[in-house]
Amino acid sequence: MKLLCTSDIHRSAALCGNILKTIETENIDIFINAGDFLDNHLAYHFFKELDAKKTRSFITPGNWDRDLNYKSEHVTINNHGIFAHKDYHFLCIGPGTPFSLEEALDAVKDIDSEKLVMITHYPPYGILDRAWSAPHAGSMEYRRFISAKNPGIHIFGHIHESNGTEKIASTLAINCALAGHGMGRGYIVDLPQKDIKVVNLNETRHNTPFRLQSTISRIIRARKQDLS
Repeated sequence: MKLLCTSDIHRSAALCGNILKTIETENIDIFINAGDFLDNHLAYHFFKELDAKKTRSFITPGNWDRDLNYKSEHVTINNHGIFAHKDYHFLCIGPGTPFSLEEALDAVKDIDSEKLVMITHYPPYGILDRAWSAPHAGSMEYRRFISAKNPGIHIFGHIHESNGTEKIASTLAINCALAGHGMGRGYIVDLPQKDIKVVNLNETRHNTPFRLQSTISRIIRARKQDLS
């Protein structure tokens, strides 16, 4: 089973287009995004494209996302919840929900650690969380959760300059922030062996899909009219 992991699209229609094309060319089974679209209109139409492809998607909002909504059989957007798909469980934890270590551990106590995929916007403390302004900007509670449960994968973003992967015990940590210093690097993970392939989603070989591009053009025109 192939996962495509991304985060921090930051209003980029080009990144959305490249993601959609990569889902096709790489035969992606599950798309995961850890938030910060920064544009609900762009996000909505991106989700519609995912839905049209019937791509099973798990989305956790970022700290800049407000009222990020879309409901369908294929696309799940959630600030806090556990969702089963095939043999795996996807734990979504957004920045807008208070995190209780005890409650989180209790919720996953019967789930095989290797079959647990954790998706948060913020990184865990000390793991791919180095920012220009701080040596560590991650969550200590997420780090404690990882130490206690050892989920198979932890996917996150937020700190663009720390895009990359790291192994912590049996947990594969992936900071897949695309924007800025993330340089458009997304990650394909092949389960269950957790083999990693890096994909450059900034490359212009993938054109933005027509439906998405035409929608974006209408949004831009409407905004220009509002400003005039």
